[in-house]
Amino acid sequence: MINLDSETPLLIAEIGGNHQGSLSKAKELMISARESGADIVKFQSYSGEGLVNKKLRSDRFEHFNSFMLKDNEWIELAEFAQSNQIPFSSSIWETHYLDLLDKYICLYKVGSGDLNNFELLEKFVSTKKPLIISTAMANIEMLRTVYDFLLAVSPSIVQDKRLGILQCTAIYDDPIPEHVSLRAMDLISKEFPCIVGFSNHAIGIHTSIAAIARGAKIIEFHFTFDKDNDSFRDHRLSFNSKDLLEIKSFCEKFPKILGNNEKIITPKESSNTQEFRRGVFFANQIKKGDIIKKEDLTFLRPEIGISMWDDYKSIIGKKAKKDIEELEPLDFNFFE
Repeated sequence: MINLDSETPLLIAEIGGNHQGSLSKAKELMISARESGADIVKFQSYSGEGLVNKKLRSDRFEHFNSFMLKDNEWIELAEFAQSNQIPFSSSIWETHYLDLLDKYICLYKVGSGDLNNFELLEKFVSTKKPLIISTAMANIEMLRTVYDFLLAVSPSIVQDKRLGILQCTAIYDDPIPEHVSLRAMDLISKEFPCIVGFSNHAIGIHTSIAAIARGAKIIEFHFTFDKDNDSFRDHRLSFNSKDLLEIKSFCEKFPKILGNNEKIITPKESSNTQEFRRGVFFANQIKKGDIIKKEDLTFLRPEIGISMWDDYKSIIGKKAKKDIEELEPLDFNFFE
């Protein structure tokens, strides 16, 4: 089973509709996303008939129909993923595709538009597979309703770490980072004791890197070959292979960057301490019997002899027991 709470963030490449109805393109995108570091490659399974009221939104009905794959193509795509050892998922937007693809799907993802589709939510939870939900166009009260519903259907879903909630904002028409609101992750985490992540809909990788730094356990992002492709709006806010490679590299380094909650001198730092810190020296020659004044002292690298961590001021007012050269390393035994 897919682990939603791994040490490094789970990277989900959302091909979505970027294949634009082409099975061969869907396969190519899947391979590229996996080779670039995606842990899971995800699609969206729908038909215009099962998603849109064609009498009220005929243009959207035609749009979704033009991007849909045939049933046999979905099976071929899922088995292609299987044969290439690529964890496969798809946002299921109607029951037909749940029945068709359940045996291939490693986790279920509920898009923001279906956040209140309680009929499908119940079916997803009943599979006992991990479930992640996006939260665009929702406030905390709406999330509470969905969360309570999921727990009522499957009381162990949180305890078993099978539920992830992703901060998301629906900004397809203006995908700039200022709309992202990553601090909402903090509230989600406080209100709901489950896995928290981020579904990216902003241009560039910076928001996803920031989300990882703020503790996101799951990062979902659209994936494309060509971010400049203006034939479909999702391309411009997608990652390409180079972007994903950068994110993957950051994910692998991040746990080491975090370290632990101790503040210690690392072994590497220890070897530098002497050269970076200052020791206590005399700025001029001191004769035997001279009384040491504050003005005689100077503080310079390296930290040899008396350190500024030591009670160096205690030598002020004492008498030198010997002649001491300018800038000679000092010892407390030189004074009485």
